[in-house]
Amino acid sequence: MNYKMTKIISGGIAAVISATSLGGVALAWGPTDRPTYTMKDPADHAVFNSMTDSSSVGDERDFVRIVEKGVNGTYSSKITIEPDKEYDVYIYYHNNASATYNSKAHNYAGVATDARISSSFPQKLTAGQEGAVSGIISWASLADRDNIQKVWDEAWVTASEDMILHYVTGSAKIYNGGKTNGKVLDANLFSENGTYLGYDDLNGVLLGCDEYAGHINYTIQTEGTTDAPNNPEDPTNPGEPNKPSNPNKPNNLPNTGPAEVFLAVALVLVIIAGIVYFVKTRKAVQKATRTARGRATSSAKNTKTRAKSRKKK
Repeated sequence: MNYKMTKIISGGIAAVISATSLGGVALAWGPTDRPTYTMKDPADHAVFNSMTDSSSVGDERDFVRIVEKGVNGTYSSKITIEPDKEYDVYIYYHNNASATYNSKAHNYAGVATDARISSSFPQKLTAGQEGAVSGIISWASLADRDNIQKVWDEAWVTASEDMILHYVTGSAKIYNGGKTNGKVLDANLFSENGTYLGYDDLNGVLLGCDEYAGHINYTIQTEGTTDAPNNPEDPTNPGEPNKPSNPNKPNNLPNTGPAEVFLAVALVLVIIAGIVYFVKTRKAVQKATRTARGRATSSAKNTKTRAKSRKKK
């Protein structure tokens, strides 16, 4: 295994350990052990969102924020969300390399290539549940394209009541000082690989310096789930509404404990025995009737025969 591959694997393991060893809100940003820079002392290579005194957002490690739309609020890393409202997600990006390292003389060490951004948010929350709205930026240096790096951050939302969350189609846009300003980002933004960033073209290339920094915004719509529809679908027959309930049907079933079950079985057995007795008795009566009729017929015939005999005499 060569040194470059070892470097990639060890970096990935470090990221996983960092993500799994810290719980809850402590995972707001990472990697937690990455070097940091300042505006006066920028990086000498392509690296994202690691300045602690950005003129735009302050500490760039906290680069995912959210705010309710239409209320002139302040972007925050933690808010409570309510149903039937819209929320604006803000994700900042900045290649912290000094512009000096964008040149051929420095082997383009400051130029980021394959720069992508991805995001996710919870699809459903119950009352009081907290969920993460995430942002992940990945890239490689043009001078070392095999060394993929990542930084991530999360804003936390707590649901005031049960709700589902939707992305407002077409709302994801990139903003910067280049030709890509205001362009709509594709749905790959919400995929594992993410969608390309860029300044004059969304090609994944970003030079170092705050001149090329920017941000993306997209809108989340919330919808309450506590109110059931007036005529909900029948789960046994999707697409068909439930039939109105029988107003004469009791709300509660009668008591069906062991004693009641035993009595019910006994009653059924008594009814069956009665039916059997009735059938047998009826057959016996019918048989006796047929026998009696047969005897009466035979007696009548004998009487007629004896009468005929007397007349002949």
